[in-house]
Amino acid sequence: MQIALTGGIACGKSAAMSEFSRLSWGTISADALAHEVLGTPETIALVRDAFGEKILTPANTINRRALGRIVFEDATARKTLESITHPRINTLWRAQIAAGPERRWMVEIPLLFETGLETEFATVLCVHCTAGTQLARLAARGFSEAECRARLTAQLPLEEKVRHATHAIFNEGSLEFLAAQVRALSESMR
Repeated sequence: MQIALTGGIACGKSAAMSEFSRLSWGTISADALAHEVLGTPETIALVRDAFGEKILTPANTINRRALGRIVFEDATARKTLESITHPRINTLWRAQIAAGPERRWMVEIPLLFETGLETEFATVLCVHCTAGTQLARLAARGFSEAECRARLTAQLPLEEKVRHATHAIFNEGSLEFLAAQVRALSESMR
């Protein structure tokens, strides 16, 4: 069984994934795979060629914050980065599933609907919260208001993600409330 987990930035996708992991689901995070992919020499070279030396740290790794400022302000730049990273990320999560086909898999893909990957899953779970909560959580991570808004507008509106999902978790309350919703969904998906 393969289920996609999506939602907006700062909605609690990682917290939900942790809960699924505690319930013995195999969990795969596209964000974690993106970090892995962006650390490979091949990807670093491609991203440097596309965006210039300004996105590199003194150690010749990718400065994710600098790259983020570029791609969240320019849709064309974002598409360029996605064309470099998404195929590599998708290959990695598909290989993990292929290596354990008997497991129940929860695959967290923030841009699931934006990339058309929802067709690969029979079930889609969306974690969502209010826009005010998203902004507060992003601000707590050190993003300016402009950076927060740029990241929010780069994704499909949450209402649409919820509408297209098979199930939704509203993550506006406590971690215990989130965990209870995850447990109920996990039980229903046996």
